[in-house]
Amino acid sequence: MSKFKHLKKEQQQIEKLFNGAFTENKPIAFPNHNSTSAYSNLFYWAHLVAHETAEFPLHPHEGFEIMTFVFKGSVEHYDTASKVYTPLNTGDVQAIQAGSGVSHSERITKGTELFQIWFDPDFAKTMSQQATYKDYPNTAFNVQTNDGRETLSYVGEDGIIDPITKGLEVKKLSFSATTLTEKIDSNATYSFYLLEGTISINGDVLDKDDFYLINDASSVTYEVSEQAELFIIKSPTAVNYRRFIERYQ
Repeated sequence: MSKFKHLKKEQQQIEKLFNGAFTENKPIAFPNHNSTSAYSNLFYWAHLVAHETAEFPLHPHEGFEIMTFVFKGSVEHYDTASKVYTPLNTGDVQAIQAGSGVSHSERITKGTELFQIWFDPDFAKTMSQQATYKDYPNTAFNVQTNDGRETLSYVGEDGIIDPITKGLEVKKLSFSATTLTEKIDSNATYSFYLLEGTISINGDVLDKDDFYLINDASSVTYEVSEQAELFIIKSPTAVNYRRFIERYQ
């Protein structure tokens, strides 16, 4: 029997930062917060909306693989590896492999909307590796249209991002009115975040900013009456190394 979890936006951890300049709703929050706990090789997931221009000051990361997806607006990123500010604009993605350690800061402009997602690629290996990062412009991604939907592939088949975290597929689906059933991997976990519109997934109705988690399923059915934009991560249900979250359990 398939297992699922549906989190409305108000059920996620919601946090205001820098005197309300940013609002984050977090379907996967840091440990010890009331939200979905880390699972598979996903550790943290935040959806940020910038109400004012502000900056996250220089702060360190190590071990994790961190991807930033800019859906609206722009970000300037600085890190101690490149030592320059690099712009990320609408549709761009950045992947950081924090390795043995790197510090970075982010200037985020008013009106920006983005995801920042932390993956756990196995600290036993990554802590001995040099930190790296790469920016991907929106024009570089492959987009295909079929079955009443547009598929933008980030990671996995047709994706251009080569992660160090194993077993990932990441894509964004844009639907017009359609009903569509497709096979999925019953050994994988599928994480869905609805960016725009309304969609039914296996009979459960999601509204904007809802989060949906399903595993142990062999198929998924999408029903869209008008339009919807859906972000999806496929990851292994079972991970064969000691995850960082286990330090907190």
